[in-house]
Parts: sequence; C-alpha cells; structure tokens
Amino acid sequence: MKKSNWIILAVLTVAAGFFLWLWYYLGFNFVDDPFDLVLAIVWWGVVAALVMGIHTAEKKRQQRVRTVYVSDGATFNSEKGLMRFEGTKPMQEVVASILENLKYDFTREDFPERDEFDAKFFIRTKEFDVEKADEAQAEEAPQPADSAEKPEPKKWTGEVVVVDTKEERPFETPEELATILASLDQKAA
Repeated sequence: MKKSNWIILAVLTVAAGFFLWLWYYLGFNFVDDPFDLVLAIVWWGVVAALVMGIHTAEKKRQQRVRTVYVSDGATFNSEKGLMRFEGTKPMQEVVASILENLKYDFTREDFPERDEFDAKFFIRTKEFDVEKADEAQAEEAPQPADSAEKPEPKKWTGEVVVVDTKEERPFETPEELATILASLDQKAA
C-alpha cells in the first residue's frame, strides 16, 4: 500500500480507539451496556472494510498502469504515454524498462488516435519485480553508465492479448513472455 493509505489506516485506528475510550469515559456503557460493544465491533468492521476496499482498488489501478500496448516501433502506457523506439532492442527489454520506471502516480495520458498508434497486442502485467543490484557493491566499484547491465526481471507474470483476435496468452516467467513475443514476431514477419 502507498504511504498515504497507511496514514489513513493509522488515523482511522486511532479514531476508533479514541471513540471507544470516549464511550466509556462519558459513561454511555452504563446506559446502553450491550450497545457499546456492538458499536465498537461495527466500527472496526467499517475500518477493516475501508482498508480492504482501498487496498483492492489500488491493486487494480496499479495493474491497469502496468498495461503496455505495443505496435510496430512504438509503445503506449497510460503513465508514460506514447513512446517510439528503434527496432534493434528486443520488445521484452523495452517493456521491462517501461515497467521498471513507473511511479504509479495519478498522471494519465490519453490513448492516441488510431492513425497515430495502431496497437497489435498489449501486455497486461499482474506482477513485476526486478533484481536490484546491491547498493554497497555499486558504491565500491562504480561503472560507467554505458557498461552498466540492466537488471533482469526475476518475476514477471501476466498475459499477452492480441488485439485483432482477442487471444489471451498467459505467462508466468520472463522466459515464457519471451517465447510468446517471439511467436508474435514470427507471425508478423
């Protein structure tokens, strides 16, 4: 969860504790003895439902942000917008670099017109995790930016959806994704 969501959870938890304490401090438990316990349970249930709702909505939003549309020589992502690239770099590396640099903020680019960008397929990523280099090792032996190796994705799951046929091809590893992308390139050629 994002930092702001944790802050909201902390405020709601403190408020719940404060209201329960206030209920007993003001003596309402002597008037409506079983009601105070029911009210506390309902309030904690509301707090738990809000936390679960926020968490679920954030996960769905992040998955939508991780979707990358691909056409010949260009990609589109709702956060990064339309990006053109050279055909020499493998598509998997292009998409991985886009996903690695996402900030998951609330900026959103409009989908380009069809004459400007005609998507052939899109990659809907459920989970993406790259192996980061140890910062201590990087400080000891700094390398020039040109020779630095890009970190490889260690976990990448999702599906590739072909726009024309609506065919969905799930993948569980970066290697499976590479196989799917290679088969799509062969069909296009």
